[in-house]
Amino acid sequence: MDRRTYLSHFGVLASGTISAQLVNLAAYPLLGRLYSPAQFGLFALFVTICAVPGVVACGRFDLTLPIVREPTRFGAYWLCLSVAVGVGLLSAAAFAAYWLLWSPPVPVWVVPLVGMTVFLTGYCTATSSFMMRHDRYNAASASLFIRTSSAVASQAGLALLLRDARGLVLGFSFGLLMQALFLLSRSAPILRGHPLRPIEMRIVARRYRRQVSIDAPSTLIGVLSTNLLNPILLALYNAATVGHFALAQRIAIVPLQLFNDSLAQVFYQKAARTSREQGGFWREMKFSLSVSALLSLGALAAIWLFAKPFIAIYLGKRWDASADMLVVLAPYLALQAACMSIATSVFILKKPQWLLYHNVATMVVQLVALYTAWYLQLEVRQFLVIFASMMGAEYLLYGSFLAWIVRRSDQARRQGTLAA
Repeated sequence: MDRRTYLSHFGVLASGTISAQLVNLAAYPLLGRLYSPAQFGLFALFVTICAVPGVVACGRFDLTLPIVREPTRFGAYWLCLSVAVGVGLLSAAAFAAYWLLWSPPVPVWVVPLVGMTVFLTGYCTATSSFMMRHDRYNAASASLFIRTSSAVASQAGLALLLRDARGLVLGFSFGLLMQALFLLSRSAPILRGHPLRPIEMRIVARRYRRQVSIDAPSTLIGVLSTNLLNPILLALYNAATVGHFALAQRIAIVPLQLFNDSLAQVFYQKAARTSREQGGFWREMKFSLSVSALLSLGALAAIWLFAKPFIAIYLGKRWDASADMLVVLAPYLALQAACMSIATSVFILKKPQWLLYHNVATMVVQLVALYTAWYLQLEVRQFLVIFASMMGAEYLLYGSFLAWIVRRSDQARRQGTLAA
């Protein structure tokens, strides 16, 4: 394993994340005063609505991009985009049916916005992975900065015009559109001379249909689990509580997840390549876990030491509850980040059902925490302590299991090589 190249590619992706989060950090004092906690809560619910279909917008064929053989990589990419168009249209239709049947207090233009946001999510996910397959990590990195800076600038400007959660929603989708346009400009030269060929798409679909048939429902459950805390807090408490959590998420949780997502993407690309060439990838997993653990421990210490004074000074006293949430959730977030940095190893091992079991377990754990809080009438902090303890234990068990399996497989491969 070339650790220098590994860290170089991670550094390129991380630089985009750092730049994007610095833009966010500079904008939070303004956005935190332009929008109320309740408005941030409504925005978080919109993001949740789009995130559920958005994570399967490509039918999970985007995960085949690092592992398909060279001749079929273009077919895999066009398959991703074709599926994303269909999922975007279905999402818009489903939300339109909901809007017509239940008449929620949202404007009608949100219906096509949901469809567009879902499609753009799939497009950006697939194109970023496609660019990294061609070692264009700089393009994927720059797109993160463009997305975030476009989003926060438009959210700040729209707050002066709309004065409600619509500004946050429209700004979020605009940032995604800018990211997609940038990736389009960078991917066009690579795609030139490789038009959509249905036969290549069918080859990829046939070859990986078992993987996606397991992974797509697994991912849906996973994203529901990841975003379940927002509706749980709304059901147990109120929209302002959701808003406090949403801003806490944007300040600390999302940056930590993005750093580890960058590491996970590099790990997946490198581990998939090493597995194809050598048959094992324990060294890549061990290295990725070490880097992720250092990042997570640093984030944990920073949250415990600085979250409360930082939020009080930077955002104002009305956001103090966000700091309290971060302090309680920090250990669980560190365990989650370390575990998810290696979660894609199940696709290299050809065991996607393991991720399904993990996602079901996290869903069950959260529902148990919800029932406990409802039955015992717990306050927000008490509920979060139970939630964080149970979720942290689940992630620790799952991450340890993956590491044990990969290490055992690598030892068996080495012994077989020596015996031969």
